[in-house]
Amino acid sequence: MRINIKSLYLCVKDMERATFQAEVVSWRRGYGQKIPYVMSARLGNSIIKISFFGKVGGIYQSVFPEGTQVLISGEVHRTFASPTLTNPDIFKFDEFWIGLLSGYVPVYKRIKGVSHLFLLRTVKQLVDILNKADGDWLPSDLPGYPQLPDFIESVTNIHFPQIEINDKNLEELNSFQTPWHKKIAFDKLLFYQYKSISINSLFEIEKLRKIEINSTLSLDVQKNMPFELTDAQKRVLAEIRGDLALPRPMNRLLQGDVGSGKTAVLVLAGLDVIASGFKCVIMAPTEILATQHYSTIRKMVPPEIRIELFVGGVTSKKKKQKRLDNAEKADFIVGTHALFENLEFSEKIGLVIIDEQHRFGVAQRLKLQQKSTHPDFLVVSATPIPRTLALTLYGSTEISVIDEMPPGRIPVQTKYVTAENRYKVFDYVIDIVRNHGKKGYWVCPLVEEDDPENEPSKMKSVESVFEEFSKILGKKTGFLHGKMKGEEKTAIIEQLKNGEISLLVSTVVIEVGIDISDASFIVIENAERFGLAQLHQLRGRVGRGNIKSFCALIGGQEISMKAEERLAFMTTTENGFEVAEYDLKTRGPGLASGLDQSGFKNSEEFLLVLRYGEYIERARCIAKQIAASKESELNRFFDRVFSLLFQELFDRIGAS
Repeated sequence: MRINIKSLYLCVKDMERATFQAEVVSWRRGYGQKIPYVMSARLGNSIIKISFFGKVGGIYQSVFPEGTQVLISGEVHRTFASPTLTNPDIFKFDEFWIGLLSGYVPVYKRIKGVSHLFLLRTVKQLVDILNKADGDWLPSDLPGYPQLPDFIESVTNIHFPQIEINDKNLEELNSFQTPWHKKIAFDKLLFYQYKSISINSLFEIEKLRKIEINSTLSLDVQKNMPFELTDAQKRVLAEIRGDLALPRPMNRLLQGDVGSGKTAVLVLAGLDVIASGFKCVIMAPTEILATQHYSTIRKMVPPEIRIELFVGGVTSKKKKQKRLDNAEKADFIVGTHALFENLEFSEKIGLVIIDEQHRFGVAQRLKLQQKSTHPDFLVVSATPIPRTLALTLYGSTEISVIDEMPPGRIPVQTKYVTAENRYKVFDYVIDIVRNHGKKGYWVCPLVEEDDPENEPSKMKSVESVFEEFSKILGKKTGFLHGKMKGEEKTAIIEQLKNGEISLLVSTVVIEVGIDISDASFIVIENAERFGLAQLHQLRGRVGRGNIKSFCALIGGQEISMKAEERLAFMTTTENGFEVAEYDLKTRGPGLASGLDQSGFKNSEEFLLVLRYGEYIERARCIAKQIAASKESELNRFFDRVFSLLFQELFDRIGAS
């Protein structure tokens, strides 16, 4: 952001930092145990008091006598009759500063212990040094490189634009949309894409196994499925099989919307691996999702295919050994992170499928690789991620997208309901459960009312809503939350499946892994508390059969206009990628659960993707050519620059 130096002080609030020009009026010694030097300075028609403690006050008194024009930068206190500052930075307002501060100046992100003036002066000195060099830092003949200014010109003008500042130019500067900003952004994206693509070398070791694609086992299962694969499923399955047939390990990301049929593709690919004499491991982030995968696979494959479920840690040596023995005999091994601690990988593992990959991270994927003999990797995102963001998060990975829904799906009707009209939804759910035999979910953000993060009377809890419905529906109501044991969760879900209960009051623990085809409604309390992609995932729990379904998004008692707009948007589309794009632009990358943990949210890299997403594909194309070239000098240059400027942040994002 750029502001006029003369107006900076006028709008500053108490305890905020300010930078301003003033004239020294007088000096005196103060009072108290630690006696300060007090300078009076004139700013327009105002006199401000500035206290300097320690020896520096005596030095400043001699350096800045009465009548000196000075620049002052520090924290302003407005609790007294006139504004005061304590130990601010102070500089003589000489020709250097007059030239630097004429017109508009950049405002930098605050760094604790570093004044704005000091930072501004330091950046100016560095830019002056940089301007003694010539040209760009990248070769001018990179194929496909866009027409952009050179590096030195761009750095100079981003900080100290050499143009006449008008409203249009100022808007471009403050929105980071000048050609200079685009140049720096493109180069950063180029280096990130280069490094991500270079990681592929870790997976280009001979996997020393041959996979029979389109195996009789896989094709027979596909023929006996109660549905025909969509064209998108067939295309993605062919891409995966093509990778399985290669001599190097597969490294692919599979994306697909809720209900697009990802599991069928995973199972068919896994059967090719099993038919070739190897095992397929499927890792899920939660016990519910792992159990759901186990149940789905069991129904799809022939009885002779052996499946082992790994959930929860096992401490008993006897039980651990039994589990390992079972895994040794199994074809499909399905589990949670318990697989890390309880399964010894070997050359028999041919394919590792990691569902909801962003919850595990690159470091854990490499850990799996080290514990096995270079398996094929297929990572899965059930939460659609915009391609620009996916290419940044998974730059070293080939991407497949199932962008087609199975035919015959009945759209889920989505409505936004204000807090005042909650009782209408409550009464309607009572009616359809009691009188029409419907079943579904009521989702709350909290488990208990006395949750320490809860604001009294503002958010609904599973506990309170369960009590509301139990008084009317009795045993037809059940509840579910993350604090329950795995066996309890499984039992409750089974009760909903077989009709013992018709209404499940739950937290977002049902977000993934619940597949009950006759569930026809979901109500989400305090819907503004969730990300849009999370709401989309929750909505995906219904409409999975041929029953007309609905989703009600109930707003909280105090909801902002922006939040209402977001919830209203949810009523306009069922396309997960459209939801993800909107969420990316309006909220940030919290669109995929787990990105908060990955360190990517609100990072500089996310902002690059958000502002300059159109450059991702071109940067990736150039980076591929550089990584594949035999110009070792250029490769060494890219490796060296990346290690100096980007490696630390890249590791923090990728390894979390």
